[in-house]
Amino acid sequence: MHLYSKNILIGAILLTSSLGCAAPINNQPSSDASVSPTPTGIQTSYNSTSNRPATKTATIGVEGEKVPVTLKLYDQYSDLFSTYFPDKEFIAEGLSSGEGTGVKFIANFGGTRNENAYVHIAFLNDVKTLEQLKSFVNGQNGLIATNKWQVVNREQPVTYPWAKEKIVFNQGKDIVGNIYLGQQNDKVFYVITQFPVEYGDGFPPRANLILENLQATGMK
Repeated sequence: MHLYSKNILIGAILLTSSLGCAAPINNQPSSDASVSPTPTGIQTSYNSTSNRPATKTATIGVEGEKVPVTLKLYDQYSDLFSTYFPDKEFIAEGLSSGEGTGVKFIANFGGTRNENAYVHIAFLNDVKTLEQLKSFVNGQNGLIATNKWQVVNREQPVTYPWAKEKIVFNQGKDIVGNIYLGQQNDKVFYVITQFPVEYGDGFPPRANLILENLQATGMK
């Protein structure tokens, strides 16, 4: 199976436009913002999104104060996964083709869209095992090489129950991010978080809301 052609690289297709130079945002999140999500039980077996409400709340710490944030359910591809995201701060753009299915949550802080700050979730049709996913990401013509990312370190275990490995990367001096190799409920997938370094305080806790609410849908 040839996983690395340009037609198969859904990751590259979805990410190409977001790899330019970082553009400053005037209304970026507060530098001391932190997130305390509303506790939810971890689903080890999940067959539908029917028991996930359309919205729920989390709290973000801003300048020492806890501010409630409404999270919207994202279940456009509910046969594969669902999650929650702060829809006032991210734009969700889904894409499904013969090669795979994914979504990018693009930062839209203060109403200003920034292609360099996003959370990207992708399920590839021809990648069925964790070993295949590792080859897709790490191979000579894989995701990391194609996007010219520089690996900083690799971490195991990872906080999220679905994540098997975290790969920290950068691109030049201005862009940093993480690749997560995921496996849950008989599905494998990858997640990328990428952002300009000046977003280092505000972006990660908001991206964390998406990642900790992510659930791969179980087999029916």
